[in-house]
Amino acid sequence: MSTFDIDQTYDALERDGIVVLPNFLQGEALASIQESFTRALARPSFNTWSGYEMIEKWRIQIENLLMIDPHCYSDCALHPVVSEVVRRYVGENAALVEARGWKTIATKRNFHGWHGDAWFHPSEAVRKPREVKLAVYLTDVTSGHFCYIAGSHHDERGKFPRHWGPRDVAPMMGRARDVKGVAGTAFLFDTAGVHRQTTPVLEPRDVMFFNYHDPSVKLQDIDAKSGRYQPIALNAGFLPETISAADARMLGFGRKLQGPAHEGVIGRPQTVRYPLLHKAVGAALAARLEIQEVNRLGREVRRAVVSRLKALPGKLTGGHGAAAAQH
Repeated sequence: MSTFDIDQTYDALERDGIVVLPNFLQGEALASIQESFTRALARPSFNTWSGYEMIEKWRIQIENLLMIDPHCYSDCALHPVVSEVVRRYVGENAALVEARGWKTIATKRNFHGWHGDAWFHPSEAVRKPREVKLAVYLTDVTSGHFCYIAGSHHDERGKFPRHWGPRDVAPMMGRARDVKGVAGTAFLFDTAGVHRQTTPVLEPRDVMFFNYHDPSVKLQDIDAKSGRYQPIALNAGFLPETISAADARMLGFGRKLQGPAHEGVIGRPQTVRYPLLHKAVGAALAARLEIQEVNRLGREVRRAVVSRLKALPGKLTGGHGAAAAQH
């Protein structure tokens, strides 16, 4: 595990809104996560399959990274430097609220523009709550890299997160930080700052994002209804026998939900993306299962008919023999 100076890391994040952590993942940890990530990309999540989700054309999403590999927990989400810097920057109530992976498909399309992340309810903008993401590259990235406008997290125009046009960003490009690097490179950034994934993407890019903020902050309506930032899903087999109180808080142990308990169940959002598609897929699956049942019944009928037909010659022979004896 790489070591970094906590004070220097925090100071850079406070000043610039971003700090790069070279060689954050190395050796066995990197190789293990890369292998697990590739397995998760083998098929889409469907019915009993656990895999990726496709929510836009150019990016494939893997939810719940702490379910796929133990190193996502020990070497990323709860890396001691990351945990301490996040607690200082966000506050003692900071918690991991999302752990997602993305595979960006190679494309020359400019599909991901400049923006600051929107997540909190407008009523919270008075105090502009902080949110930090840890990003970790799992592939070498020389194109389609992350770019951040250093210092833009202090811009009061970012109090209400939004998309930024080229004219808005042009005067700030002298402060642009391009984050290229080999697999295992990581960076912490304040999501209020202006950032984007650049284009073109000449090679597919695999990256993980671990998102931290205060779970008590009221969420914007669209995120509350779509079920984002629910308690983290964990693989119990990846956890050590004992866990510190600080790490437990960071993982959201004992976290109070903002709404009713049933709304906190992962995968049960109030709103559903592409409802017609969901209905169509559900109907197709139901039809397939009905066909399977009809085929099963058909096989049983055929077996019964064949069984009866096989028994007929014996019955007929027995009947003829009895008749002959009487004569």
